[in-house]
Amino acid sequence: MEQAGLLILWKINHIEQVISWHKAAKKIKNNVFLKNKNLEATLSSDPFELISLKKVGKEYIYQQDSTWKKSWPICFPITGKLINNEYQLADKIYTMMGHGFFCAITAWKVLIYTADTLVVEYRETKEFYHQYPFLFKLEVTYQLEANKLINKVKITNLDLKPLPYNFGWHPAFICDEHTGKIIFDNPQIITHIPGGTFLGLEMKKETNSQFLINQYDFTTGQCYVLLKQTTNKVLIVDSTREISLTIKGYPNVLIWKCQNDVKYICVEPWDGHQDDINYQIIPFDQKLWINKLT
Repeated sequence: MEQAGLLILWKINHIEQVISWHKAAKKIKNNVFLKNKNLEATLSSDPFELISLKKVGKEYIYQQDSTWKKSWPICFPITGKLINNEYQLADKIYTMMGHGFFCAITAWKVLIYTADTLVVEYRETKEFYHQYPFLFKLEVTYQLEANKLINKVKITNLDLKPLPYNFGWHPAFICDEHTGKIIFDNPQIITHIPGGTFLGLEMKKETNSQFLINQYDFTTGQCYVLLKQTTNKVLIVDSTREISLTIKGYPNVLIWKCQNDVKYICVEPWDGHQDDINYQIIPFDQKLWINKLT
C-alpha cells in the first residue's frame, strides 16, 4: 500500500561567541500557524511547542489524548533525568527536573514570521539562574519546505565561562500500536533501560535493523536507547502513515511511550543521555557526555 510520506529534518548549531542583539518586535502570545502547499503546522505559545503537523489534512503529531500531556517538547540544558533531580557544580548543588526547563520559557521574541517560517529567540536574563547559573541565547526555527519540516536550534554562550549543556528533541508521532514499525538504515544496538533507572546498570541489549513497536514493553515507563548510534535516518511506519526522521549528528536516540496501548511513539534524537550512576558525584560540567561551549 502506498504510504503518505513525511520527512522531518533536525539541525542544531553550537555558536561559540556572543553575537549582536536582534531587534525583535513581538513576543509569542497565541498559537502560531504555518502552511505551504503540502503541510500545515501549529505551535502553541505556552509552552512553546509544536502541537500539530498535517499533510493533506492528516495529522502526524500526537494530540495528547492519553495520560502524557505533551506533543513535541525540546530538551535543554539536559536530556533525560538527573539522579535525585540534582547536579553538582562548583561545590554547589542545583535542582533541575527531567529534560530541563525549555518548556518553561515563555519570553520568546519573534524574529521572522512568514506563511511557512517562524524564527524566535530567547535570551537568558537570570530567570533560570537558580537552577542553571549561565547566560545563553536560544534561536529556534520552524520551516515548512515541500514535504519537510525543518526544525533548527542555535545555542549561543553569552557568558564569560564555558556553557555546559545537553540538547535533544522529544517528538511524539501518531502511530498505531498494532501495526507500527521502526526501521533504521543499518542494524543498531538497542539498549533496554527499565523505567525510572539510569545508565551504568546491567542493561539488556539486542541488535535490530527494524522492529514492530508492540514487540517491546512500555508498561512501566521503560525506554529503548540507541547509544552511540550509527544510523542517519529512522522510519516510523504504520498502516496509514510513514515518517522519515533525519538524525545525522545525534549520538543517541531514545524510543519511548507512556504505556503500551497508546497510539503514539516518541523517537528522540539527543546529544546526551540520562544520568549515569557511575558519575553521580562528578560535577555536571565534567560528565563525559556533557557539551561545553566556550
